[in-house]
Amino acid sequence: MAIRGASPTREDGRHWLPSQGVDPAPLAELNSECLGLLAMRASEAENPALPPLLAALREQWAELPAHAVRRLSAAPFSLFDAGFAFAPRWLELRACGVHDATHRNTPAYFELAAARSITRRMLVYGWHLARSRPRAACLVFGATISAVESLAACSLATLEAAAERNAESLRPRWPNQLGFWRELLATASAGADGRLHELLLGGIQRLAADTLAAHASER
Repeated sequence: MAIRGASPTREDGRHWLPSQGVDPAPLAELNSECLGLLAMRASEAENPALPPLLAALREQWAELPAHAVRRLSAAPFSLFDAGFAFAPRWLELRACGVHDATHRNTPAYFELAAARSITRRMLVYGWHLARSRPRAACLVFGATISAVESLAACSLATLEAAAERNAESLRPRWPNQLGFWRELLATASAGADGRLHELLLGGIQRLAADTLAAHASER
């Protein structure tokens, strides 16, 4: 099993900053923690109930080395989706005092306790970014400006409730695009930084396309 616990430094992600004045360290830390947890889960011998992305690429995940985690963590966007697109819904639930439940038909990517902790921190980081650098928040989390504005309007109590509700939904971005993840993991493991940068820039284009589609559906 590969060594876990790679600690990203500020230098690892500095050149990827989506805009000046945005500290890459919190994003790199969240990406690194999520990647490490998925690698450890894939490496567990007695763990048949894996979500599709881990099951299909189990060997690559299980053997993901620390330097690959470090390289991937420097992505200029969140490699994981914590449901930022649903921020307007969180405000509605707060106003109505409603607590919806999450129903899953496939295994979760993370154990619930870890998912809650990561989701909570991701939402707080996103909230801070939404208030200080809203355009950067749109890029980092692949969210529409309306979703980012809703996130900025959330209270800390609302974020806490959202983290509790959405923790089980925390997942890698684009979990059904196996080819993309297969090449991403292989390239990071091989240390091919040039190609990795191309793939991550392609990820920004994917996020942009997703965000444009979401904007269109809001009209």
